[in-house]
Amino acid sequence: MIINLSPVPCNKKPVEKLSKLAITYINEDRTEGYKFALNRISNIHLHAQGPAGNVYYLLLDVLETKCHVRSPKPWKQCDVRPFMETQVSGNCNTTVLHTAEGYSYLYSYDCTLTPDPPEKLQQTCPTCPLLLPLDSPQAVHAAGLTLHRFNTQSTLPSSLALHNLTRASAKTRPVPATFVEYTVQECRKGYLGLCVPTEKSADPAGFCKGAVYDNIDQADVKVSCEIFNQQGIDVVYDVTHPLPTKITEIPALVPDTPISMTKVPIVNPSYPTASPPAVDETQPQPFDIDVSPSSSSESSESQETLVSPGGRVSSAELRGTVARPPFHFRYRPRRTKRHGGVTDKPPHVPLFLAEFPSSPSPFRSCPGLSRYTTV
Repeated sequence: MIINLSPVPCNKKPVEKLSKLAITYINEDRTEGYKFALNRISNIHLHAQGPAGNVYYLLLDVLETKCHVRSPKPWKQCDVRPFMETQVSGNCNTTVLHTAEGYSYLYSYDCTLTPDPPEKLQQTCPTCPLLLPLDSPQAVHAAGLTLHRFNTQSTLPSSLALHNLTRASAKTRPVPATFVEYTVQECRKGYLGLCVPTEKSADPAGFCKGAVYDNIDQADVKVSCEIFNQQGIDVVYDVTHPLPTKITEIPALVPDTPISMTKVPIVNPSYPTASPPAVDETQPQPFDIDVSPSSSSESSESQETLVSPGGRVSSAELRGTVARPPFHFRYRPRRTKRHGGVTDKPPHVPLFLAEFPSSPSPFRSCPGLSRYTTV
């Protein structure tokens, strides 16, 4: 079967909305690491399938932010990790289904990100910290010191235990320092260092950032933690007020015990026949992008038009609404009824390519403009 893919310009507002929503879906679907921020739309292919909807293949350039994926803060409000902290960048091959009802579903995504090489960072900033292996003794010990400091100064009803070390770095000048970031889990109040996780601590309860300056024996420890909604607290605690210069007792770290993850049941969405609820006080209207084929990028750019559901050509200023589905944002195919009648209409099932399209775009607008400055 021949599948006709149409290239799509990267500078259209509906495409930008769809790309931002796709990044939101990706961040909500992930359970480890840091949230991604959309940096640039590199390429787009459209597979128009009539009543089954439109399938968009989006090549999106992303940057790692400082927000953990469990943080309730939207990725648009998260700070992108700067160059001085070893920036992490890459791209996501993202497939999104936009239905005739105006809903957008995430079908699949494949993200590949890599940190900047240390040689590149040292050439520009010789005193900047370099990444450490997460299992290095220096990183693990710094995480234990900073978390111990937080527990001794915190007024939370429960203690916190190390859940997962997510990032570690160190520098030797002008002052030796180790920087760590890690998730924490809630545990019953008891002896520090002998924390027993509670039944509800399968997911992380918060995210902490700590720093240990000078040497480990006589260290200046700084730590701040963002507590998620696990304990009904949604604030950032910073316990870096004046503290003793020397820690007399360092608790031994207890290895994490295996945690059984409870699977959340997946709700299969049913596409409503009525229009979806309004997002910005307007009824959602699905959008298509009609691109007339041409031999040059210049002529293709001049023939870009948005087409409304009724077939009327609209101007570029007409906003196309991208709506979240009412249930789950991941696309799930409909289940076939066992005892369906003969007269029942077969549902319109969209088709998805097994391989992500890689043909270059004929439009000068692709790749699009970068939202952030990278070195």
